[in-house]
Amino acid sequence: MTQLCPCKSGKPYQACCQPFHDGQKPPTPLALMRSRFAAYALGKVRYIVKTEHPDSVRRQRDGAFHKDLKLFCELTDFVGLQILGESTLADNRATVTFHAMLVQRGKDASFTECSVFERLNGRWLYRGPLEGKSWGQT
Repeated sequence: MTQLCPCKSGKPYQACCQPFHDGQKPPTPLALMRSRFAAYALGKVRYIVKTEHPDSVRRQRDGAFHKDLKLFCELTDFVGLQILGESTLADNRATVTFHAMLVQRGKDASFTECSVFERLNGRWLYRGPLEGKSWGQT
């Protein structure tokens, strides 16, 4: 039986996010966003770190970032992903707005975020939430 991709695209994992997890560059911010959600769901912490912008505040925390991500992935059920929109800010900057449906320890931990992505050396990277455009639990 074919495993569906955890990014909730409805496609098989092998034909969706797995190539990105195996080293192929996501061609668009949306593809990167979906592949990061799938990586969280699968506990692929190295991929999450690799696709985070090097200037990200979270990456500046040395080994704590990796450890925190691992714990977050272990404690979270990634139930669903809804893409709400995407836009281009400049040639090398774009946003993707999404609603992530999560459950942690039996409680709803869903959130909505407008994420900023930046292309650096030909590779799209997650920069962080757009200032003022991240909403907590719903």
